[in-house]
Amino acid sequence: MNAERKPNGAAPKRQNPKAGAERPASGRSPDDRTGVGNHGPDSAGWPADPDSLWPDFGAPQSHAGRREQQRAMLLQQKAMRHQESRIRPRLTREEIVDAAIAIADAEGAEALSMRRIAQVLRSGTMSLYWHVASKEQLLDLMRDMVMAEVKVPEPSGDWRADMRNLAISSRAMMHRHPWLIDFVGGRPPLGPHSLLSLEWALAALAGLRLGPAASFDILTAVQTYVSGAVLREVQEARARHAEDAAAAGTDMADITAGRARWRDRLAASGLFPHFVTFLDQGIDPDAAETTEERFTFGLDCLLDGIAARINK
Repeated sequence: MNAERKPNGAAPKRQNPKAGAERPASGRSPDDRTGVGNHGPDSAGWPADPDSLWPDFGAPQSHAGRREQQRAMLLQQKAMRHQESRIRPRLTREEIVDAAIAIADAEGAEALSMRRIAQVLRSGTMSLYWHVASKEQLLDLMRDMVMAEVKVPEPSGDWRADMRNLAISSRAMMHRHPWLIDFVGGRPPLGPHSLLSLEWALAALAGLRLGPAASFDILTAVQTYVSGAVLREVQEARARHAEDAAAAGTDMADITAGRARWRDRLAASGLFPHFVTFLDQGIDPDAAETTEERFTFGLDCLLDGIAARINK
């Protein structure tokens, strides 16, 4: 996604998914992220106001509340009236969230600021606060929005296959938005897209008749594995990039000779026979070409363990 795209184009058309076809948890394709700001009754099956689906402690501020807050702020910003007069009149929350996601994808979450988003949208910074109360709320909206990209079919009756598909799709989404890694372990946004994904996952596990608590434990185990795997994969990619940069201009023969000397020192110590054998096999545990294989191996091991436990 290009952070400098023109934001004033028409919103992409919604497509109604065919019955039984694989679809994102939101009922939209990943390229049709039109945001929770659309309140129409045809907005991917939402109720009249998707904002009502957020819990009170994480809900987007009501329009009346935003209006009151912004009125007070604008009264203190009279010097900015000329700039504000050039604000595009139809700026929407979904445009703000999409622009923020594009910036985070290209530059990282640390690059996010209301001023930076306003630059991309060619709008006034203060105008954003009519739609988003704070940067913290914006991050919640962003995290909820990208959950719409997680493709989930209708529960198949095979909980293991469904959990596997959910894990693979979640991992792909996180790699498209690596800034999400910065929020692993934090409070999840309980917005409509996140809730739909959660509801689907619980429905996929309902046939096990384990009860809500055990189903949540299974889902947490799968999602924790995915988050941990993506965190490691992102770090591996960064490490490879750093190593390549450090090795630039260095003779590979020197690097190879240095590794051989290190191997010989470890072997001479007699303390690491198994690791030396591993080195002698020429295995790179972080090789980019084995990333997919390593992920699915670990995922299948996890699902094997869950299946063995619930079948006791």
